[in-house]
Amino acid sequence: MTDKKTIELSRRKVLAGLGTIGLASAGAGLGTSAYFSDVETFTNNSLVAGSLDMKVDWEEHYSDWSDDESEFAYMPMGDEEPDYVLPPLNSNGELIPDAKPIELVFPGETAADKQAAKDGLWEATAIEAFPDVLSEDPALEDYDGLQDVLEPEEAICDFPADLDAVLSHPFRTGATVDGGVTLGGQTTQADDPLIQISDVKPGDFGEVTFSFHLCDNPGYVWLNGELVSAAENGHTEPEAEDPDEFGASDSTNPEDVELLDEIVTRVWYDPNGNNQVDVLAGEIDLMLAIDDSGSIDGEEQDNLIAGVNSLITELQGAVADIQTGLLTFGDNSIDNFLGLTDPSTLPTFTNADFDFSGNTPLPAALDIADQELRNGTNARAAADKVIVVITDGGPNYENTEYTAGGYTAPRGSPDTTGFSQDDTNNQYDGGGGPDASGQIIDSEENETALVAESIRDSTTRIVTVNVAEDPNAAGDGLSVPFQQYLEDEIASSGFAYVVGLGDLSGVADDIVALVTVPEEVFFQGTLREALTALAGNDGRGIPLDGNRMTAFDEVNGMENDPDRDCFAGLGTTHYLGFQWWLPIDHANQIQTDTVAFDLGFYTEQCRHNDGAGMIPEETETTTPQLP
Repeated sequence: MTDKKTIELSRRKVLAGLGTIGLASAGAGLGTSAYFSDVETFTNNSLVAGSLDMKVDWEEHYSDWSDDESEFAYMPMGDEEPDYVLPPLNSNGELIPDAKPIELVFPGETAADKQAAKDGLWEATAIEAFPDVLSEDPALEDYDGLQDVLEPEEAICDFPADLDAVLSHPFRTGATVDGGVTLGGQTTQADDPLIQISDVKPGDFGEVTFSFHLCDNPGYVWLNGELVSAAENGHTEPEAEDPDEFGASDSTNPEDVELLDEIVTRVWYDPNGNNQVDVLAGEIDLMLAIDDSGSIDGEEQDNLIAGVNSLITELQGAVADIQTGLLTFGDNSIDNFLGLTDPSTLPTFTNADFDFSGNTPLPAALDIADQELRNGTNARAAADKVIVVITDGGPNYENTEYTAGGYTAPRGSPDTTGFSQDDTNNQYDGGGGPDASGQIIDSEENETALVAESIRDSTTRIVTVNVAEDPNAAGDGLSVPFQQYLEDEIASSGFAYVVGLGDLSGVADDIVALVTVPEEVFFQGTLREALTALAGNDGRGIPLDGNRMTAFDEVNGMENDPDRDCFAGLGTTHYLGFQWWLPIDHANQIQTDTVAFDLGFYTEQCRHNDGAGMIPEETETTTPQLP
């Protein structure tokens, strides 16, 4: 693999870059530590070795709330609803203590007006791109930090293979020319990092969208990275007195550097290449599936009902074109079924509307909710399909049929495959009882996971909201902790959240903002958690999926999962976004902290390979290990 450049996040001193983000391993030779991408081809009766070559270009943004951004966005005032939310969530979907989300309002009366304002904000925050100008003479065009489109798209494959050559290419914003860096035609001191940011404050955010290209043959692709350094860099007076400060002032131990736990990141596929996690475009059909089983009692019932009503209120105010339906599941039945409709027509619920008794027939709730999304009177074929499950415990049900809204679960012919453990009968088979032969076919745990997988494979997104008193407890016969089960087996990748029932009403707007994202965000969590995932799989990192229509789980799935596909070659453009933000908090404990890390791409040939991955070539490193 090629040499990596360093990303540094620093508070008060230098944030010398979220800089160099992702240029790691962007050039030629990325796949040569594995196989050639094509073993051989015949040309005029001669043998010609194939090749595997990756090129990466980019555009990055940084918001520091400067005056030129204020006309496009502002923080909510009074009871004003935000249009864009960057929540303080770790990778388990848990809220980071004492941190508040970054919320933006885009001025305008219509969705189109608000999207135009959002586009304006992104243009105002653009600070770095490659290629930025398509001229060898930087004086001919102004650098604006926005990526210029190459025609044809595979022209990127004609750029230098060496990463350092790309970093100093005159087409790059701030490119090194004649020993200096060009910024709008002006030559300054040479410097390679993508971003040079100092004095990052709570509320700041930024992102880099990479377009990567396999210039010849198809290949499996990974996003990888590793921690390079972390340091406290002394303590200011407020930092030393902060109760959340736990590192010695001269510490370079990553465990002591709080910035790793305060910066939040997310990674997503950005198919339209607009550098944004889109939240305003498209139609969304959404079903709420609410657990009203007997494990929710006392004050928990009031909190759940208040939370559900808050969610409905937030859905009514959402800018996206949302239709909403609802059902409850408990006491061996599916109740309160309401088909897809304008959320403004949904009722306000009271305690009398819910049973709060009996077991938890989760697979039937998922199945019937999905059938309404697919076949309901108001279901829209072009809409994104979303099921939001709010539950406090694992599946628990009888082996029987369930009906609601004119639907039967497990669903009948011709769509039987995968919606119960044994598709030859019209009942569930893992619910603690025997089948017709007297044998228990499988567990509720596995059968419910199978149903959820079948639904995700149909491109319906499943969002889980874990409201259990102890979200990580192992119970209800599960072989793993409850949140791990929801994250690994039920929810779509990156959409498993944890919310205390007492907090459900207060975070309803955050939940709606998260679930109405139409693009696939496959990782969200702290920077420390991101680097742990990016260093996994023997250094290959997070396996990416060339076909987003399948249900592959990038963070938890096996690299050779049948649902994982190669990326097309021949210079085809593939977009990936990496965003970071510092949630709003007093944050004194992170003053002067610095963190540096590498981020890059790795690819292996598709032919004769199942995606399992090889161990990349070893390179000398002094990288400290994350705890």
